[in-house]
Amino acid sequence: MYKLVSIQEHIEWQEILDALDIQDIYYTTQYFLSALKLDPGEAYLFYFQCAEGQVVYPFIKRKVNEQLPLYFDITTPFGYGGPILNIQSNSATLVSKFREEFGGFCKKEHIIAEFIRFHPPRGNAEFFKDYLQLLPLYETYSVDLKKWRNLRKTEGEGSTEAEIRKLGTVRHMFEFLVLYYSNARSREEADSYYFFTNDYFEALVSTLGPNLHLFGAYIEEKLVSSCYVLAMGKIINFHLEGNLPEAKKSQADRELLAKVAEWGVDNYYEEFHLGGSLDSDLGDAKRAIANIPASTFFIGKCIYDQQLYDQYISLDNEDIMRRYRNI
Repeated sequence: MYKLVSIQEHIEWQEILDALDIQDIYYTTQYFLSALKLDPGEAYLFYFQCAEGQVVYPFIKRKVNEQLPLYFDITTPFGYGGPILNIQSNSATLVSKFREEFGGFCKKEHIIAEFIRFHPPRGNAEFFKDYLQLLPLYETYSVDLKKWRNLRKTEGEGSTEAEIRKLGTVRHMFEFLVLYYSNARSREEADSYYFFTNDYFEALVSTLGPNLHLFGAYIEEKLVSSCYVLAMGKIINFHLEGNLPEAKKSQADRELLAKVAEWGVDNYYEEFHLGGSLDSDLGDAKRAIANIPASTFFIGKCIYDQQLYDQYISLDNEDIMRRYRNI
């Protein structure tokens, strides 16, 4: 059996997450409210239950045409997500039953395609390799904060040129945006999707509240590197960044991430998921401080009606990877 919970039913949505002890910012209604600024549509949580366990799968349902009959696709928001399994007996049977039920739901709802940004630390892509086409993008990196103190003592404190500060998420948002847009424009291959508007950042601040944090690296009172992070439960997730060219040269970008890790230790978090990047320069600082083996970021694709997909969506794999890659 399954239950479909809309984002308006936020109490029931949260009760399902709590029942399965899912403390992950990417699965909350608060995160979806900000993500809807990037992917306008209707947000739902699909909850499936059978003898083998439960599956929780929040997504955004989007119109792909304007005339009747209406057709839709579904996607997970910018960031990481996909189905979470609570396995009680057999994982293969649970996944099989879930996909059969979900496929029937998609057919009934005129959903013609599904795109999933899987969650690398959770490793949930592996369960669906027989049901979806998995497109590998890049490696993502994490810091085990329980081991961070000793690692920093061994390696030393790094560059002292940059001063790292925890900033106000609202008060310093404009300063961050200057760096963020500078970065986005400098990457010629960047898809226009990633030129997020001010509306998105305002929604991020207003909906996530105390789960959103902003840090910045200054050199001679000039902000050269900055990042927003999301924190919930035991995990900190790197979200968005902005850097000036001198940040890499001075290793300010690396020191910034190290400072976030230290703040995480002080506030009893256990993991800092740094994510990854197709841009080797932007990934260097993350690779430098990671102390957990890298995990692959996959995009999952499932086409339910090829003819309608070709008519209304028609993205090849390269287009899909560009559109759903994160930054």
